[in-house]
Amino acid sequence: MSAIRLGDDLIHYEVLGRGRPVILVHSWIGSWRYWIPTMQQLQLKYRVYALDLYGYGDSVKNAQKYTLEHQIQLLDDFTQQLGIPKTGLVGHGLGALVAVEFARRFNDRVPRMLISGAPLFDPGNLEQRSSIMPQALAAARSSTPSPAASDETHAPEATVMNASSAMRAALAEAARNRTTGGDAPRPVAAAVETQSPSRNGSNPLQASVGSVTPENLLAKCFKRSEPEFEKLQVDVAKTDTNAVRLSVNTFDSGYMLDTLRYHLPMPIVVVHGTEDPVIPMPGENVWNYLTTDREDTMLPVLLTGIRHFPMLESERFSRLVSDFLDSPDVSKLEIKERWKRRTR
Repeated sequence: MSAIRLGDDLIHYEVLGRGRPVILVHSWIGSWRYWIPTMQQLQLKYRVYALDLYGYGDSVKNAQKYTLEHQIQLLDDFTQQLGIPKTGLVGHGLGALVAVEFARRFNDRVPRMLISGAPLFDPGNLEQRSSIMPQALAAARSSTPSPAASDETHAPEATVMNASSAMRAALAEAARNRTTGGDAPRPVAAAVETQSPSRNGSNPLQASVGSVTPENLLAKCFKRSEPEFEKLQVDVAKTDTNAVRLSVNTFDSGYMLDTLRYHLPMPIVVVHGTEDPVIPMPGENVWNYLTTDREDTMLPVLLTGIRHFPMLESERFSRLVSDFLDSPDVSKLEIKERWKRRTR
């Protein structure tokens, strides 16, 4: 058993192998433990870390650290303390949320990423977002001080904040115009704000995850007679229910999709089981939104008959992770289950 201390908090992790680093981040159910098959597959070529987030497994139960923001900070502190300047990320469920936002803030530290069972919900305005977001980004860049005139570290963060604010303002004005029959919306540049983006929009995670106990989430995934149930039940007993609930209360479905499409330059594989009972499989409109202009760097993979734990349910998952990490050009990965854009 390995652990690091972050202030007064003890964070548990395990590590196998030697080579380039890869960090595995778990979902709302379980802990580092269910990554063992994946770690065994990768350890021949990689140094593989699997950690327990705040409130899970053998890490500290500190209710003040259960928000998504603190879990992201945990991953940052973990990499800094262990001297990991760059790492591949594999995030599952909650871990996908942590990995995506971490990669947005520190994309120079994440050369590639795979996410599984990620909450990719349709916010209901994807066509509008496709037309407004490029304008919002351009407006944000023009309103963000250059690194020469400000702290270089914070310039990209400010750009995303302004883009998110501009997007919200433009979508709100478009909605007002639809309902009031008003004039055409103002240019997005005129709507740019400077405060941090709100994440209190569309939040289906509160119903599907935040309002359900870890025991009930496990019962959704496996029957008591299945061996996976017993394996995960050990860690469910160690999970603080508040860690599940507080991790989803700031989720915004539109922000999640925008981040994946517009703010993450690295190659990304997005895995989803077709029978996932925790996070429903994204619809074709979501896949189209994510892969527009990113067909070579955003690879959706649908695992037929798989539920929320592909790393426990199918050997295909570990092989996919290994192939993805090994491939110099992810667009050439031979994946039978790969979702492909439909031509219209």
